[in-house]
Amino acid sequence: MKKWMLPVLFCLFLIGGCDSAPLPVSPKIQELTIVPDHIQQHIIAKDRIQLLYEDNVTYYLVMFSKGNVLASAAANEDRLVIHFKEGSEQKKEAQPYVYAINKSPELTIIELYINGKSMPIDRITMM
Repeated sequence: MKKWMLPVLFCLFLIGGCDSAPLPVSPKIQELTIVPDHIQQHIIAKDRIQLLYEDNVTYYLVMFSKGNVLASAAANEDRLVIHFKEGSEQKKEAQPYVYAINKSPELTIIELYINGKSMPIDRITMM
């Protein structure tokens, strides 16, 4: 009886471990201080918010603002939620802030908020 108990328990643990779903990858957002040329050539200054992408994992979000901008990203079910916070200090001209976003392909909807207010994306470009 003892000889059979250990292999049976081992098989149960093995089968139970194979059935678990992988943990979701949290999205990452990072401001680019040096913008690559292939991204720079697609930026249009008249559009305040632009989304550029090459594949289903890496996106580039461009936001023109006269104030300083802080960004954060989070996953909520099938949504990528991006929050921008603009500072109150205003410059003479709007500056481009370019962010690289790495997300999992399961996140199919992008929600964008600026200072807590939902905002549409002006232009989406596939490169």
